[in-house]
Amino acid sequence: MTAFRIRVNHENLKFSSAHFVLFGNGQCETLHGHNYRAWVELEGSLQPSDYVMDFLEVKPLLKQICEHLDHRVLLPTDNEDLKITQGHAVVEAIYGTKQYRFPVEDVLLLPIHNATAELLARYICGELKTEIRSRYGGEGVATIRVGVQESFGQEASYEEAF
Repeated sequence: MTAFRIRVNHENLKFSSAHFVLFGNGQCETLHGHNYRAWVELEGSLQPSDYVMDFLEVKPLLKQICEHLDHRVLLPTDNEDLKITQGHAVVEAIYGTKQYRFPVEDVLLLPIHNATAELLARYICGELKTEIRSRYGGEGVATIRVGVQESFGQEASYEEAF
């Protein structure tokens, strides 16, 4: 199959967030943060405009998702070993012997199993795919690939059919 590909990777597609990775048996990383960067590739056929998709349509959608993740503690809700209780003012998270309390406005509960770069890439991919479809249809796009860089030299990506 012959296909064209666009890549949107801009310096303002970033988010600074705190997280910890769950290892199992009550073990997890210490709470820490990253200055993440995100990028997306769309692969497919050229549309009548001679684009796979216009960069100017894709970039603000990815930026909006990054802004949603920015300056938050990212907590995975799909891990049965992490007990999360959300009150009016505080989110409590318990994993093994570790107990965390965060102001509600500082937390983003994500429907993922773990707050790894791989699963953040899959989450962002799903959000972006939904936005592209609802706003632009996404005709001609066959594949979407999203990357998340935790720091220079440490990056994960996720790819799926559009």
